[in-house]
Amino acid sequence: MKTLNKIKIKTKTKSYNVFIGNSILPSVIKWINKLNLHKNIFAVIDENVMNLHKEYITNSLVNHKSKIHFYLLRSNENSKSFEGLSEIISALLSNNFGRDTILLSIGGGVTGDLAGFAASVYMRGIQLVHIPTTLLAAADSAVGGKTGVNFNNYKNIAGTFFQPDFVLIDTKFLSTLPEAELNSGTGELIKYAFITNKDFFNNVNNNFEKIFSLDKKFIDKIIYESVLFKGSVISKDEFEGGLRKILNFGHTFAHAYESLSNYQLKHGEAVTLGIISALFLSAKAGILSEKKLTHFLGLPLKMKLSSLNMEDYSSVLRFMYGDKKNKKGEINFILLNDIGKVITDVTVNERDILYSIEKTKEIVQK
Repeated sequence: MKTLNKIKIKTKTKSYNVFIGNSILPSVIKWINKLNLHKNIFAVIDENVMNLHKEYITNSLVNHKSKIHFYLLRSNENSKSFEGLSEIISALLSNNFGRDTILLSIGGGVTGDLAGFAASVYMRGIQLVHIPTTLLAAADSAVGGKTGVNFNNYKNIAGTFFQPDFVLIDTKFLSTLPEAELNSGTGELIKYAFITNKDFFNNVNNNFEKIFSLDKKFIDKIIYESVLFKGSVISKDEFEGGLRKILNFGHTFAHAYESLSNYQLKHGEAVTLGIISALFLSAKAGILSEKKLTHFLGLPLKMKLSSLNMEDYSSVLRFMYGDKKNKKGEINFILLNDIGKVITDVTVNERDILYSIEKTKEIVQK
């Protein structure tokens, strides 16, 4: 058991560590004690993760001498609701957990979003530790403090900013991920490839197959670099007032695509489709050259992508008008000029939005 890397995340509201390594879950109690956190543990665990790793999880926590309760979550986008939030809060209450509680979130992005929201509002806030078990959550969503639920089919429309007390990324969990989950996590890695720098882009582009073979050295490095970059962004802009918006590259399209698919599209796959659309829109808006467009499309098109089966484009626009990044009733896009050169708060006409969606449909179906 060895911690391979530690990253310090510093925000205005809280500073905390992200630990990254293989088979490091047994150290979670050590860190809870070392950081003098609360000892009563309420663990929200993705039921699939528990089924696959029950012995590992229970053995890692069994020697904990204070109160502990396991709450199993059926983890899908439909669970990310006020009803799902209410059920967690009810379980906290019925098991007599007070403010001296630390909530452990063990699962992917859905688990983290919902459990984090519960931790942020239960008794006006209890301590929180994220233990991401998917590539998407490890590389992206477990860090940064965003929590939320879906409402009326609008993605993450209600939520809070609530930083965890620490994050423990145990890459052992990735070994049991199905291909669809690896595919989903790769979508966020592709996002980082575009918004960070050319070295990161080239590393992902040239070693794409290593993601799916779970090459240990490559996965550890790419997760570390993603978290390091995200940490540098949120340290400057915790509440998405400006710079942090770059982390939403591709997401204006993606959230609409997810909602319209009734969440049959996994988030990372929707992000990849959204990135393709954002690249087309960047070129249409004159921000990205046609030469770069052709080159950049090569990376997201390496993914196995579902077709965009939609005819009613007005529904896409309707969801986009409900996007959290909008201002003054206008849809705001995050567009790309070059690798690492992202432009935020771009408004375009609806005709160019629909053009970008149509071009995405065409190129994915080829």
